[in-house]
Amino acid sequence: MIGKTSAGLLATAVAVSASVVDLPVHIQNTYASVEFQIGTPPKPYRLHFDTGSSTTWFTNTDCTSTSCPDLSGFNRTLYDASASSTSVDLGLSATIGYIAGDGVTGDVTADLFTDEHGTLAGWNQTFLSANASSWRFITADGFLGLGFSSIAEQGTASLVETLLQAGALDAPRFALFYGTNVSETGAAPDGVLTLGGSHEATYADDDGVVFAPLRKEDPYQLWRTPLRAVNVFATGTNATIVLKNDGKLPLTSDGSYISNAIGANTSLALWGAGRAVFDTGAGRISVPSDIVDAVYYNLGWNNSKLLTGEERFGCQHLNASWALAFQMGDGAVEDDVVFTIRGDEFVRPGDQCMPPIDDSGVSGFALIGATFLRRFYSVFDFGADAVADYQPRIGFGRLKKEYDFMHLQ
Repeated sequence: MIGKTSAGLLATAVAVSASVVDLPVHIQNTYASVEFQIGTPPKPYRLHFDTGSSTTWFTNTDCTSTSCPDLSGFNRTLYDASASSTSVDLGLSATIGYIAGDGVTGDVTADLFTDEHGTLAGWNQTFLSANASSWRFITADGFLGLGFSSIAEQGTASLVETLLQAGALDAPRFALFYGTNVSETGAAPDGVLTLGGSHEATYADDDGVVFAPLRKEDPYQLWRTPLRAVNVFATGTNATIVLKNDGKLPLTSDGSYISNAIGANTSLALWGAGRAVFDTGAGRISVPSDIVDAVYYNLGWNNSKLLTGEERFGCQHLNASWALAFQMGDGAVEDDVVFTIRGDEFVRPGDQCMPPIDDSGVSGFALIGATFLRRFYSVFDFGADAVADYQPRIGFGRLKKEYDFMHLQ
C-alpha cells in the first residue's frame, strides 16, 4: 500500500553476522504477514509486509476503540513501551497516510527486534508506535515497510535497510513466495519472506527469474519500474505464458509468438511516461487511467457499463483465453522485459469474480499488487549494500507446479 511519506534516517543495529532469514508468511482473511519478536522481554507481533511504504508501525496501548477501531477478528498485540526495558522514545511524532485513504499516527520509537525463529541476534529498529490507526480490517498488529528509507518517516528507516547497513544480511535483497494456500494458512504456513537472500532454485521453474531494472531515481523510493506499454492479447486454452526479456511479447506453451485478431492482440503504449509500482500492500492490479477503458474494450467489455452495472462480469470470463502483459523498459525495445498474467490467474479459490483490473486514477501509472505477485516467486534486489551504490531491480519467476496453488487445486 503506497504511503505518503517524508525523509528518513537510518537506525543503528547491533553488530551481527551476515545471515539469510526465512520468515514464514501467515495469511488470514487474505492479509499476509510475518512475525517478529519485539521488546525486552520480547513479545510476538504480526506485521503485514508492504513494499509500497517504508516505515514499520504497530498499534500501542494508548489506542481506544475509537482511535484504533478493530473489526478484523484478529487478536492484536498492543505495544507497551513501559513494559519493555529497551524501548526508547525518540521525541518525534508522525502521521502516515496511505493511497487508499487509511492512515496511522504515533510516536517515533526504537526497540530491540528479533525474527520469529531467532536467526538474527537482536537489533535496534526504529518504528512508529501508533496511538491512532484506521486500519480496522487488517489481521495483523501493524505494517512492515519494505520500500526505500528515503521515504520513511523522519527518524525511522526501513527494516531491511537497517539490517543492510549493519552488515547483518548475506545479500542486499529480499524475496517472496506467498505459499500454496493464499487465502488462509492456518497453523501450517508454507510461504516465506526471505531477508538477505532468495531461493529461486527451490521455487522458480526452469526458466528461473527474469529481472527488470527500476526506474532511475535519486533517491530511489519505491519498487518502481519504467512501463513502456500494457499489452492485451489472446492465448490458447491451458497455454503457459513464458516470461521474456528480449522486448517481444511472450511465448505460448507451443513455442510460437502470439498473433491474433487486432481486437485481442493490442499494445497500449504509454509514450515514455509510464511507470509501474509493485506493491504487496495492494490487493489488485490497477492500470493507467488513460488506457483502462482501452484495456477493457480490447477484452470485449465496456468499462463504464461495468462500473454502472449495465454489464456484468462473471466467473466464466476469468479464463485462460486472454492475458495482460506489462512491458517494462525505457531504453532500447530489445532490452525490455515483459511480465504476463493470464485471465484465469486473477482469481483465487473462494474469491468473488469481479472485473479484473482497476483504474489507478493517474495517467501513466500502474499499481501491481498481490493478484500478480502471488503468481510468481518475486525477488527485490538492491544491487549493493551501500545506498550510494544501489542498482535496484525486481525479478519474477514462474512457480514450479508443486508450489503453484492453481496447479494444486
